[in-house]
Parts: sequence; structure tokens; C-alpha cells
Amino acid sequence: MPEQSNGNEQNNFSNTEMSWKIGPREFIFKYLKFIPWIIICCIIAYFLGWLKIRYTTNIFPVQSSMLVKDDNKAGGDARFDAMFLDQRSSNLNNEIQILKSRPVLRRVARDLGLQIRYYNKGKIRASLTYPIAPIRLEIPKMADPDQAFSFAITLVGNNQFVLGKSTQKISFGQPFFIHNNTCVLFGDPLYDVKYLSSPDFIINYSPLSTLVGWFLGDLGVLQVDNQATILSLTFKTENVELGKDLLNTLMSVYDSLNIEDKNRIANNSLRFIDARLDTLKEELNNLEGGIKTFTVTNDAYNIGEQSRMYLSNIEQNQVKLAEFETRIKVLDWLLNYLEAPENRYKLVPTILGIEEKVLLEYVTQFNNLQLERDANLRTTTVDNPMISSMDAALEKVRNNTIQALKNVKQSYLIGKNSLIQQGDAMQSQLKTVPDKSMKLLNIQRRQRILEDLYSFLLQKKLETSISSASTISNSKVIEPALASTKPIIPDKGKIYTIYLLAGILIPVSIIAGRELLRDKVSSRIDVEKRTRAPILAEIGHSEEDATLVVTRNSRRFIAEQFRILRSNLKYMTIKKDNPIILVTSSFSSEGKSFISTNVAAVVALSGKKTVLMEFDIRKPKVLEGLGMKRKMGITNYIIGRAKLDDIIMQVPGFDDLYVIACGPIPPNPAELLLDSKLDELMREIRQRFEVVVMDTAPVGLVSDSISLGKYADCTLFIIRQGHTYRKILRLIDDMYVEKKLPGISLVMNDVKLEGGYYSGYYGGYGYYGGYGYGIESGYFEKPAKKKGIPIHKRVIRWWNKWFS
Repeated sequence: MPEQSNGNEQNNFSNTEMSWKIGPREFIFKYLKFIPWIIICCIIAYFLGWLKIRYTTNIFPVQSSMLVKDDNKAGGDARFDAMFLDQRSSNLNNEIQILKSRPVLRRVARDLGLQIRYYNKGKIRASLTYPIAPIRLEIPKMADPDQAFSFAITLVGNNQFVLGKSTQKISFGQPFFIHNNTCVLFGDPLYDVKYLSSPDFIINYSPLSTLVGWFLGDLGVLQVDNQATILSLTFKTENVELGKDLLNTLMSVYDSLNIEDKNRIANNSLRFIDARLDTLKEELNNLEGGIKTFTVTNDAYNIGEQSRMYLSNIEQNQVKLAEFETRIKVLDWLLNYLEAPENRYKLVPTILGIEEKVLLEYVTQFNNLQLERDANLRTTTVDNPMISSMDAALEKVRNNTIQALKNVKQSYLIGKNSLIQQGDAMQSQLKTVPDKSMKLLNIQRRQRILEDLYSFLLQKKLETSISSASTISNSKVIEPALASTKPIIPDKGKIYTIYLLAGILIPVSIIAGRELLRDKVSSRIDVEKRTRAPILAEIGHSEEDATLVVTRNSRRFIAEQFRILRSNLKYMTIKKDNPIILVTSSFSSEGKSFISTNVAAVVALSGKKTVLMEFDIRKPKVLEGLGMKRKMGITNYIIGRAKLDDIIMQVPGFDDLYVIACGPIPPNPAELLLDSKLDELMREIRQRFEVVVMDTAPVGLVSDSISLGKYADCTLFIIRQGHTYRKILRLIDDMYVEKKLPGISLVMNDVKLEGGYYSGYYGGYGYYGGYGYGIESGYFEKPAKKKGIPIHKRVIRWWNKWFS
């Protein structure tokens, strides 16, 4: 019944322990010690972020905007614009590609003179000197214009310099050779070398193709709004003045290209009109001479009034016939122009009053394709498949236009023939009119047609000249280039945020990884989560080399922990007379002999006659820890070669503490412990001593402790913080549940403050250490200071502490 009662108490104690959960307070105490490391990492990360910001080149954004106008929506004579001006409507996607095209950017780089750039070297980096540099490089003879090169110089005085690491001085204006290129360097007399931040410069020459790639990487052209025709131009650069000049020059070049396109169309139209005017002028001159000759020869100075009645009807027919003649003439000219090989890629300047809608559409489509082809040729070559495709489309449209002209001409001819037939019918009514009068009328009709056509072309020439003189670009600068005073690179807020997050996440990740990878007991919580066996006490870490830390007058912190262990043992053995305490562990190096020795010592100091039995026959350490010489022991007694009095030794400095050594190590320790002589030994020991402490072999390695369990009244199972594997706790729990050893209680050894809130609650006072009641409170005796530990051993200990 007493044993049953004790078991119920243990079960209740275990259930109470298992019900404890780690809360916010315990979590804070557990990880509070890592806060300084996290703070240090954050400070280092902040400093690294500051270094990155300090030594990163500042990149500033430069921005401008321009309006692209749609000429087709600007009002005016749409028919006239379709014949003589640019028929394109503004497509912002096309305009964006033109702005970012290589020919345009090459022209910008050439206008700004950026092929040669000068960098002034500082302590950390080199900065671009733009727009004004104290030096100027000229290259009279270049080996390969498409080959980039650079070289370093150092100014010596105001008139000389040296190349690279050379010591030979070169005067300004004196030719020198760099990569097979003849170069001449000139200085600015307004600059004094002593006022420069550094006399060292790097001079770079880059071909236009390389500069275009640089521009494209930092240039941005975007449509501000889907409903607007405004483009936003941005450029990222370390030199604000360079960014401003580049965007302003880009918009200026774009305007120039638009004006050049329109002027080219107008000039082509003027050339066509001038050629036709010359032909008409010559024909009119010839016709006027013919009229004069006809009049003199045929004496046709006056036409009889008798023909007026008949001519009134014929006149209307002649007007219509003249109109058809004019249209057919225009069509002939257009057919000759389109069929001529030299005009294959020229614009059709006009349809000269042709009213047919189909023909107007063909001519407009042909001119649009010609302009699109010319625009694409600015960014590519004739061999490009896209140009070939457009040539095929142009040929097709040209053929369609020619066919349409022929069809229209055929319809005009039919109309003309119809009018001629009508005229012939009318002519039959003029039989009475002299033949010479009829011939004169025909000559005058032809003259009138040519005069009308001549007047029409003169009018168009005047309109085209006026349009060419007043040509303006279809773009307008809304806002010239402006630079922000705040750099976008480096982004201070983003960099500090990233580095501080790294400063927090790196140590937190290490701590979390350490917790995840650690498979050994680190705190009381680890034990309580994995076993129902009660924790009897916690023993702190001992900095001393001696095994016996409990002495009569010792007031050290660890000695007080053993005294608390002694008090807790009373509850475990309160109903036992002359109790036998078995001490074991899972494997070696967990402090089993250390605990056994000091438990026996602290019990003996209470006035009870105590014996410590060295039952770890395979690897005895008790006598070695006490500094006593070996003599006969338990194995001698079992084999009958010694009596009990022969093997009992008193521990020096203790009146009531005795020790029994294990004796010689036998070849069969497990079988020896099953001998009946051991029963006799334990009966005598229980009769002669008030408390018996058995230091046994690790239960996780051999079965000795299980064999000796039948003699014990309670079992102290030693767990060492940072040394015992967590999976061993499952073994302990099974032993506790199945009662393979009597009254199992756990003792946590080598406990450090990292155990948290629960560490030290039993026998450790770890919780109160933070409130002035710990080792440093003055209440306990401080341990002797040890000599300095070599650095390599400190590293090993630190590694074992973090990763064990």
C-alpha cells in the first residue's frame, strides 16, 4: 500500500508537469539572451547599408513631355492634303519606335559630341565631367572608328600630362598614339590643375553604336494616357546636365525629321508640277503660232454670224469634250509617271482633279506605303525582309493604280467618243459653215484646254510653295527636360529596409535553424513535452575541476542546488527505512558519477550515515573523482575474496560518508551482478547504513542498472542539458510507464540560464537570478576564478554550445 500511494503521488506530479505549457513570458525569457546578437547584427547591417549608399553612384531621373499632333484632325482641305502633304495619321506606337530608333539616337549622340567622354577619378569612383571639361581630345587619324578604346592620364601642371603609369611628360597639342590612333590633347587655359579635385582622368572613346545601346538602356518613352497623344520621355543618369541635353536634343531631332519629311514631299510635288508646266508652255507657244499662221493663210479674221445658231449647241458639246480631253491628258501623264522605272519609289504628287473615288484611294494608299517605307529605312536596310515585303506591296498597289488609271481612261475615252459622235451629228448641221471656220474652232478649243491646264498647275504650284514655306512639325514640346534633386538610385529607404531585415532575419534564421537542428535537450520544456517522469531537481553548470563540490561549509550556488535535491529526495523516500537510491543515465558523460558523489555527500552532511557504491563496474569514476586510491571492492566480495569491512572506505573530510569501490573489472560484469552474493551484500549494507547511493552503469548501453533496480527504492535518472538526446526521453518515458526501474525521477544536470523560466524552478533559482537573487546577488559564495581559456578551446566550446 505505501508503494501504491507513492506511485499515485508520482503520477499526479507527472500529470501536473505535463499540463504546463510555454507562454509569452517563458518564450521571452528563453530567447531574451539573443536580443544583443540581433541588435549587433542590425547595427552591422545598418552600417553596411550606409556604406552601400555612401559609395553607390547617385542616379537621377530626368523627365520631359511632348505633344504629337494628328495632322488629319487639324482642319483644312483634306483633298489638298491628301495630294500634296503627308497622309499619315499619328500612330503613337510608331512615334515611340522612331524616338527610340538607332538612327535618331546616333544623330543625338553625334550632335552632343558624346563619342569622347572625360571622367575625373576620385578616391572611390570616377565621375563624368559634362558639359565642361578641363581637357579636349581630338583624333586626327583613327585606325577603326567602330573600335572603342580608353586610356588614363594625369595632368602635370597646366600644360603637360602623362599617360597611365608612364613618367614621360607630354605637352598639350603634341600628338601621341593610343591603340594605333593618332590623338592630340588640348587643355583649357581657364582651368588651374591645383583647383581640380583630382589630376587623374580617364578618357573614353565609344562608337555611335555603343552609345545607342547605352541610351536605350536608360531611355524610356511612354504614352501618358490612352486618350491623349502626349509622350513622356525619361532618362536615368548620374549627370543631370547630360540627361537634360539628351532629352532636349532628342525632341529637337524628332522635330527636324518631321519637317524634313514634309519638305521632301513638297519638293517632289514642285518638281513634278514644274516639269508639266514646261511641257504645257512649249505646246501653247506652238499652238499660238499655228493659230496665227492659220488665220493669215486662210483669211479667217472674222467668223460669220450665221454659224452662231448652230454653234450654241455645239459649244456645250465642246465644253464637255474639252473636260474629257483634260482628264485624259492628266491620266496619260500619271500613267507615264507611274510606269517610269526611275519613279518606282517616288511619291505620286497629285491626282490633278480626278474625281473618281477608287483612283483617289489607290493613290493615297500608294503614297502612304512610300512614306512608311522611307520611315522604316531610317532604322533598317533595304535587304531587310520587312522592306522586301513592303516593296512587293508597293508594286502591287502601283499595278492596281495603273490598272485603275487605264480603266478610268477607258471610261473617259468612251465618253469622249460619245461626245464626238454627238458632235459629228451636230457638224452635219454646219455644212454651210466654211471648213476653215471649223478648223479655227478646233485650234481654239485645244488652246483653251491647254490654258486651263496651265492655270490649274500654276495654282497648285503656288499652294504647294506656300505650304512648304510654312511647314511646321507635328510635335510640340510641352515641358523641357527637368531633373529631380532626389536620386532614384540608391533608394535609401529600400536599402536600409532590406539590410535591416537581413540583419534581423539572418540571426533569427540561425537561431531558428539551431533550434530545428538541435536534437539534444536544451530546456526543461523539452523534457516535459517528451516524458511523464517527474523532474526532481536541476543542477547548474560547475566551473570547477573537482568532482566533489558539496562540502560542509560550502555556500556556492551549485552546493545549494544539491541541498534542494536532498530536500526533494525526502519526499521520494519518506516511507522508506534506510533507502537505497539508484543513480543512472542513458549513456556516458552525462554527469552520473558527479551527481552520485555529491548526492551522497549532501545526504551525509545532514548527519545520516551514507555509503556510495561504485556499481559502474565497466567504467568506474567515483574513486577517481574523490581522489582516493583503489582497493578491493564489490567484485572481490562477490567472488568471496573480501569481507564487507575490507571494502568499506571512509571519504576524507566527511564523518558519515563512505564509499565502496567496484573492485577489479571482471570479464562478465552482467552475470556477476546476478550472483546471490550480491543479495547478501545489499542486505548487510542496508542494515549498516542509513542511506545507500548506487552509481550504476548507463541504462541505455548495458543492462546492469535494470538488474540492480530490484534493490533500489527510487531511481535518479540523470539528463544533461545540451548532451542528452531528445529521443532518449521517449525511452525514459517507456521505462517510467512500464516501471522497469523503481520510482524514476529526473535530475537535469549542467543546467545553464538558457533553459528559460522553468530552468531552475526546482533547485536552481534560475528564475530569480534576474531579480537580484542569483549567483551575483551576494548571497552565495562565488566560485574561484579559473585561468584564461585558450582561444581555440573557446571556439570549440562556442561551436558545441550552438550546434550541439
